[in-house]
Amino acid sequence: MKAIFGLGNPGRDYYNTRHNLGYMVVDFCAKEKNVKFKNKINFSAKIANTLIEDEEVIFVKPQTFMNNSGLCIKKILEGYKLLNKDILVICDDLNLDFGFIRFKEKGSSGGHNGLESIIEVIGKEFNRLRIGISKSKDIDFKDYVLSKFSLDEEKKLPIILDIAKKATFDWIRCGIKYVMTNYNNKFIN
Repeated sequence: MKAIFGLGNPGRDYYNTRHNLGYMVVDFCAKEKNVKFKNKINFSAKIANTLIEDEEVIFVKPQTFMNNSGLCIKKILEGYKLLNKDILVICDDLNLDFGFIRFKEKGSSGGHNGLESIIEVIGKEFNRLRIGISKSKDIDFKDYVLSKFSLDEEKKLPIILDIAKKATFDWIRCGIKYVMTNYNNKFIN
């Protein structure tokens, strides 16, 4: 079994913001598999179940808000009896240019509070897919990550979400080494 976590913040106020890119990717994946999210209060998450090439997969949107994502992930790991190697965490990344994606199998938070929360709970060794949102020169980063995409970025989002979906499915099928080799530092435009 594999669990794909899309990081974000619940609620209408955060819909389609840069910080909710993880939610957007798992929504895109669930739509492709024609599965719906169900609220699972005991896991502090919305979860959609599917099969991908005989592998049981859950897509997860933590409902704990970004800075407490680790609480949900710990509940899922314990409840589903998963190991860190069985999860992929998808999130936005200010340090990557818009249109770049990068897989890592372990590491620091890179200043991302959602990843920091997860690291505090389960350690640094878990797979992640970081999707570049660039930095703003004019807006404080806290306001920037909670802002909507520009019109130009919105036009490019479907392509980025499609590539991220394909990369996620490839991670499920082929593992972290494969996706690191085939997707890292590739510009999506």
